[in-house]
Amino acid sequence: MSFEEIRGQRRAIRILQNEVAAGSISGAYLFIGPDGVGKNLTALNFAKVLNCKEGKIDSCDRCSSCRKIDRLSHPDLRIIEPKEDSIKIEQIRTLKREAAYSLYEGKKKVWIIRDANKFTQEAANSLLKILEEPPPQVVIILISQTQEKLLPTITSRCETIPFSPLSSSEIRQILKKYLPPTSPRAHLVEKLARGRVGEAILLLEDEDILNLREKVLSSLEENLNLEQIFHLAGSWKNFPPHQLERILDMILFWFRDLLILKYGGGERIINHDRMDRLRRQGNRYSSSGLSKAIETVEATKRHLTYRVNAALALEDMWLRLRECELR
Repeated sequence: MSFEEIRGQRRAIRILQNEVAAGSISGAYLFIGPDGVGKNLTALNFAKVLNCKEGKIDSCDRCSSCRKIDRLSHPDLRIIEPKEDSIKIEQIRTLKREAAYSLYEGKKKVWIIRDANKFTQEAANSLLKILEEPPPQVVIILISQTQEKLLPTITSRCETIPFSPLSSSEIRQILKKYLPPTSPRAHLVEKLARGRVGEAILLLEDEDILNLREKVLSSLEENLNLEQIFHLAGSWKNFPPHQLERILDMILFWFRDLLILKYGGGERIINHDRMDRLRRQGNRYSSSGLSKAIETVEATKRHLTYRVNAALALEDMWLRLRECELR
């Protein structure tokens, strides 16, 4: 796949191609934006462009270099991912050691660091040293949803490339490859994906996600008692972080939809397949109560990123959500 085939990120790709054309490649980049919108794909294609034997502003996808990067077997490409949910100092030490080596066969050594917001403090401090003076043959690409947990001294040494969610029409075009445009499921997936191609494909391929959604939304519609709250929190506490984040997003968008309905904005509803239930549930909350519910879920999302006790955080969230209802 080349830059030309990546959907919805023309601005980000244009910035990178202009730099390739001008020969002004930065030593470090920060690709920032939601998951599933093409950051990882763009990073791999940028690595291909930097090492493509044809030397143009897009990859040829034919030369040995492009094919090796597609297979993740190019000796001048390295990818770092969190181990046990964090990027360790040993991984950065390896980067620094190997960055000093000569090129094996390419034009640039490219290091792609995924989930860059998960550096340990020691790893982040170690990375700073190479970001201050990156070797001329090295390009480091940090990928993150947010700058929130990145040291300012790291972000200031990177060229930031913003990535945005795709438009509804772009998502619809992609979904046409999998479902008829008139399919109710296509419309639901388009809404739930919220501009993220990766999430749209996952929703199509993994029916367990939609089944989980049914359970989560059904729980929100019920008046859970304390025993049910503790049971639910206990059943979710061992879910992996990305699964918990998805669940909390489902809850967040439910309350967001209820608030939008209060102000008559029905066309912006995400859970459009539950409009009747949303209208009924709206009577349980005031506008201020819904705003408080949204703040409660967002706070829980933040707390869980700091590895707090998941069961306690979820129990506290459910109890606070109960307090948001009209009495």
